Amino acid sequence: MVLKPAAALTTALIVPGLVLLTGCGSEEPAEPLLTSGCMVSSPAGFDDRSIGQLSFGEVSNAQRSDFLGSTSTQRVDSLDDTRRALENYAERGCTLTALLGPGGAQMLAEVAAGHPEQAWMAVATGGAGAGGQEFPDNVITVDFDLLEPAFIAGYIAAASSKTGIVSAYSSYGFENNRGLLTAFDAGVDLFNEDTDAADDERVRSHRAGQIEGRTVSDTTAAGFDITAEAIEADADVIVPFASGAASGSLTWFQEHYFPPVEETAGPEAEDAPADEPTEVPADEPKRTLVWYGADGSETLGRVGRYVIASIVPNIAAGFQTTIEGWPQTGFAGELEPAGQKPEPIGDLLVRSHSYRGTIENGGITMVASDVPLSGVAGVGREVADVQERIRSGEIELP
Repeated sequence: MVLKPAAALTTALIVPGLVLLTGCGSEEPAEPLLTSGCMVSSPAGFDDRSIGQLSFGEVSNAQRSDFLGSTSTQRVDSLDDTRRALENYAERGCTLTALLGPGGAQMLAEVAAGHPEQAWMAVATGGAGAGGQEFPDNVITVDFDLLEPAFIAGYIAAASSKTGIVSAYSSYGFENNRGLLTAFDAGVDLFNEDTDAADDERVRSHRAGQIEGRTVSDTTAAGFDITAEAIEADADVIVPFASGAASGSLTWFQEHYFPPVEETAGPEAEDAPADEPTEVPADEPKRTLVWYGADGSETLGRVGRYVIASIVPNIAAGFQTTIEGWPQTGFAGELEPAGQKPEPIGDLLVRSHSYRGTIENGGITMVASDVPLSGVAGVGREVADVQERIRSGEIELP
């Protein structure tokens, strides 16, 4: 573990049962680790199959690897709660406190400025490097450029659609949501150009060109409502760029394809396997998702069979690129070299104050799924083809 000398944390930070002490025979027991990793998620939590869960995995691994002595997490729903959670962790003297998601970036900036002796991290908040919130020097930023993935998502959504209508939406506060929705529409348009589709055969992006009409509060209810509205308009591919709202899309798929047994019509419903989707009308198109977060086909349980592709941010690379000695999880790939000699922030040594993941630097991966229920084939080939055309300069992103 690489720490700044003369750590000034107290044993009050050690959570009972979380510190590993080792001893053998007459050897003196190892000193307890006085480092702590604290996280605040606003608003999705740590079971979101996205930024929250991936970040929680990194911090948990850091504890198992003895880089951190303890961890603490808190999910919040409002800006006031965000401030209280951050101030609580400041008072506890957390070695590293991370805010996850687009909510509360201003709160983080203000609290961190009042505690310059501690290290803070903003993960996917849309910080200054992403054209968003300015942070003091003791805040490390980890962000992801989703413009190219959004464009590719539009293309593969159009290629996968059977109804000829696809839909993307974003949440308020999500980094560059205007640019992402515009890029998605452009990807749909490129597919139509590539297929030389007649006007009446062109795939249409639901509410194309609209920003406000496709931007919602970052809540499960708002995500559910905009998903249901798009499907009512006959969209059969849904692409959420959101944090908490994305869970609403999952709720729609769960309730539509896997309703509770007691609500399923038919006398044989109770005998149906719990992991099999309920029967839907034969003429109803299969609805599918392009997911942002962990590989949805692997992590979303039963709903994962409806995920045709995932936009996967490399959270591991963000932590390992910025913090000296952060334990490797095996997912980060080749790290960018440190820009200068690591410098101390609080009790950590920092390799870089910021990380911005892209497809080109390995910070984001487009993962195509094998989805037998969707009737979709060749998604992986289309992803690779569009990426190559972007790299060659044939395609210019909007």
